[in-house]
Amino acid sequence: MANPTGHRSIAGFTLIELMIAVAIVTVGASLAAPEFVRWHSRTQLRQATSEIASQLTMARMAAMNKNRGVDVTIEMASGGVNIWAVANGGSSVIPKTWLASRVTAVTGAPVTISFSSLGVKTSGGTATQTFGVCDVNKQQYSVQIIPAGRVNWSPTATATPCP
Repeated sequence: MANPTGHRSIAGFTLIELMIAVAIVTVGASLAAPEFVRWHSRTQLRQATSEIASQLTMARMAAMNKNRGVDVTIEMASGGVNIWAVANGGSSVIPKTWLASRVTAVTGAPVTISFSSLGVKTSGGTATQTFGVCDVNKQQYSVQIIPAGRVNWSPTATATPCP
């Protein structure tokens, strides 16, 4: 289309402008990618730790509901972490559950936590039982079971480092 001065008007971007825009986007993505991977890893670790704490709480409730002891086992298997619970007498309370693949270790695994029919922790003596959940980046969250049976988790590491 011609304008009143007789010169042709061209709309759009030049190749140089497009290459500069692509370079800026590439640099931004390369700077953001490692942080995204770390964030994703922390999210999976948080989810797995929360899942372990929830499963322990459910096992404690099952012990009180069934009026019999329940043993929960957390172990390393096939490059991941498994958790399951069995009531005294052999009936399954929590079927074997495999946690996220980026969770690579549990400090002190295998860990066994026992709850009485009153929901009180009966394993590990009278002290608070603590273990860590580790990911591929050696980040660690901790799970604590107090003698009364309550289960808590936190993003702080235990005294035992990740393997």
